[in-house]
Formats: sequence, structure tokens, C-alpha cells
Amino acid sequence: MAIAATKGGVRPGLKGNVVDYLFENALKPENADRPFMIVDDGRANVTFRRLHERACQAGNYLREIGLKPGDRLMMSVMDGIEFGALFLGAMKIGVVPLPLNTYLRPRDYLYYLNDSEAKAAFVDASLAKTMEEVRPHTKHARFFGMVGGAAPGYEAFEPAADRQAKTLETLPRRPDEMAFWLYSSGSTGDPKGVVHTHEHLYWACELGGIGALGIHSGDVISCPPKMFFAFGLGGQIYFTLRAAAATLVSASPITPKRVWEQFIAHEPTMCMAVPTLFAGMLQYAEKEIGQEKARKACRRLRYVLSAGEILPPALMHRWKEYTGVECLDGVGTTEMTHLFIMNRPGHPVPGSCGRIVDGYRHEILDDEGKPVKRGEIGNLHVFGPSAAQMYWNKPEKTKEVMGRGGVKTGDKVYEDEHGNLFMVGRTDDMLRVGAIWVSPAEVEGAIVTHPEVVEAAVVGAPDEEQLVKPKAYVVLREPAKFPDKARLEAELKEHVRKQLPGIKVPRWIEFPAELPKTATGKIQRFRLRG
Repeated sequence: MAIAATKGGVRPGLKGNVVDYLFENALKPENADRPFMIVDDGRANVTFRRLHERACQAGNYLREIGLKPGDRLMMSVMDGIEFGALFLGAMKIGVVPLPLNTYLRPRDYLYYLNDSEAKAAFVDASLAKTMEEVRPHTKHARFFGMVGGAAPGYEAFEPAADRQAKTLETLPRRPDEMAFWLYSSGSTGDPKGVVHTHEHLYWACELGGIGALGIHSGDVISCPPKMFFAFGLGGQIYFTLRAAAATLVSASPITPKRVWEQFIAHEPTMCMAVPTLFAGMLQYAEKEIGQEKARKACRRLRYVLSAGEILPPALMHRWKEYTGVECLDGVGTTEMTHLFIMNRPGHPVPGSCGRIVDGYRHEILDDEGKPVKRGEIGNLHVFGPSAAQMYWNKPEKTKEVMGRGGVKTGDKVYEDEHGNLFMVGRTDDMLRVGAIWVSPAEVEGAIVTHPEVVEAAVVGAPDEEQLVKPKAYVVLREPAKFPDKARLEAELKEHVRKQLPGIKVPRWIEFPAELPKTATGKIQRFRLRG
């Protein structure tokens, strides 16, 4: 049995399938009929009992269509009860769910389906056209289901699940057996399937959600990041379910306006989001709501947790001054399941992402793998019981990132005398933009497909809130042909937008005569960062 030492003593590890653990408190008589998902689209709220019944129906249905323990199930589904039912119902019968972004391109879905060898896929109705480009080229998937609608060649999930029994015995699993995957992108190569076990979810709850965040049954949690993200999956599903807390759910795209509407209607006790959203909420409140109404909506918040990208100190201060609530920085990664660094309530350190969470430990190493002195910058390596041990079918990358045990996060950090960690950059060129990893090489590749572009370089640059956004430097074939650079900039942005998600489109574009390079011709991005 796995154990983890914490300041509060030693916690016993998971004894079986994590789904039973997650529902353990939620199905107690005093909790079962309380709302778990408080939805904002006019539908009835989802109680813990209803979610459990729906997860059982989903598990029965997945068995009926022929899925067996260990089979992978791709799911690209909007936030709501059906996401939770598929995710939990799959794990309940030993099937491995793979939640995916609902805004991907056809080639992305095809890669994930083929790389994971998924036997089935359930997608939102809005993805029917996208998936039609994918289905003829899949190597393993032979069943396609649809959530929220119907289309030829897909089986509608809701009526099929409605016919199933609302009870289902949980399949026993060892704690170290596969439970679910999430895909993590990188600066080079294809995305990597991060394999997580049942005990990873257990420890993420015990050490992160319950331990560090202190989530309890009286909480109403606002976690705008979508459920298919590691951040949102914890904040909206497994942290809150284990604690028997309520969570605010929206299937619609997240906007500052929508989040404030949820705040005003439900007065959450905790919020977890990215700095970009908190900045947008401040801007919206200043123009449309006013401080008095905003403070009233925030009056039950113990604090808000910012993660996914670096929290500028100015934004931390502005949020506290305007709302009266602390904004605490934290860090989690797909490879570590969720949160492992966090500022402590009542003691936020501006500019720091916090201290290591109890139950985890860290090392800061130089490029040769030797510890650096306190205060010196090095590579962050984190150890803990929620750390993934492999990327699917990527042994070399697994060895590079997880070969020493734990996870080499790819972050450059230093530590002060109080144990506070400060992020200063990446060991690769990846940008963290609104909790999404953006590869400069991918954006550059989209830009240079324009016939007038010779080459391009993309770096991170701060916006007016000191949040990092993509900035492109583009060398033109014939600069004299384009006296109106503003018009060309708009054209290039639209060119990129047709190929990549909007968050990857450069915020700014400059047109230098040439790019700085090494003697061997490699672009020196660091010289463009200013």
C-alpha cells in the first residue's frame, strides 16, 4: 500500500478503483441529493446521486458496445453531466478515458485517435463535420458516439445511456493500473500521452485539492477552465466530487461576463482560473459592474487560485485591491496530475509561484544534473505520488523527463531562503498563454506558409497586464511592396487564424529586415525578447 508523508503525518494510499474513492463522501445520505454541478444553461442542477447513476449508465453502455478493461476511449465533450458520466463510468469498468479539447483540428483528432489506439470515440455534436474528415483514416477506432445531438454514422449517447441500468458494480483495479490519460504538447515532436493511474488521482485529491486547497463539502467552486484540461478536470470533477463540494458549470465558452454572472448568482467560496481571465474580469468589472457589486459577489471567496501561466505581481495587487480577496499563484502540470506548488493563504509572495505542496519534494539542478545553490537559477525537478511515470509509446521522452523518478518540468526557477519558488523561464521555447502551451515553431510554421514571408520568429511578450502573449517577427520577400504594414499585419493574423486556434495567433507582428542568428544560422529568439 502506497503511503505519503506530510506535515500532518502519514496518509494511507488508495486500496482499489479510484471511482469508489471519489464517490465515497458524495453518496453519504447527507450529501447524495445535494447539487454537485450547478449549471448555467437552464437545465436542472446535477446532484451527486444523479451523477453516480449516470456514470453507472455510461459504464453499462460502454460495456454493451464492446469496450473492455484497458481499452482507450477518446472523449471530446462539452462540460456537463455527460462529460462526468463518461469519464467516471469508463474508469468504473476499467476503460481508460482520454479527454480532449473540443476545439482541435481534424489532423489533431486523427493523431490522438491513432496514437492512443482508442477503440471508440464520443464527440460533441458540433464536431460532426470535423470528425468526418478523420473517421476514414482511423486505424483502431470502430465505434463513434455523439453527445448533444445526432448525425449519420454516430450513435446518440443520451438515449442509449438512458436505456441502461442505474447501478453498476465497480471493477476492482490495482492503484498502479491505468486510469486515464491526458495529452501534453511540447516544443518539438508530437503531443505525448501522459498515462495516469488510479492512485495519481487519489494523491492529487489528498495532497492538492483537500490538503493544499482545503476544499470541503460546504464549498461552491468556480473553475472556468474546461473539464478536458488538467486544471479544469481537477477543479470541476475529481477535487470537488471527493470533497462533496458544488461546482459551477458552463458548457458555453468562458468569458469574463459569464464568470461574473456566475459569481453574482452563486457567490462561490473559491475560484481557480488563469491570470488572463482574472485580468479580463477586472477590466469587465471596472467598465460594467462596479466595485461595490463585484465585492459583494466575491464576499464568500476565501481566495482565488491563479495557475496556468505566471501571475504578474501587479495583477495580484489589483485583484486584491478591487475585490478584497487574495489572488494566490500556483503551479500544476499534466505530468504531475495537478497542483504541486502554491502560495499559502494569508502569506502570498508577489512574483513567486509559491512553495512546494506538502507530500511533494523538489530539486533545482543545473544542466549537468547537479544541485544549484539556493538563489541560483536551475531546472525544476518535482517528486511525488501523483507523478506520471511514462509517456505512451515515447520511451526516449519518458527517459528524458521521468527517468530519475518524478518529473523534470522544463521550468527554470530559483528558490529564496523561505522556500518560495520563482519562475524565470523555460528550458525550451514554449510559451504558456492562458494555460495553453504554444509552440513558437508551430506558429512560425503557419506564418511562413504565406507566399510573401521568407522566415519568422515567435517569442513571448508582455501585454498591458504583463501577461505573456505571442509576438512575431516576420521577414518579407519584398518589403517595399507593403507600405501599409498595419494592413499586412491584419492579413497575416487572419492567415494564421485559419490554421491555428485563436490563442496562438500573434498579438503583435513586426517586420525587421532580418532575424538575429548564430554563426550556424539558428535564430536567436532570446535577442528578440528584449
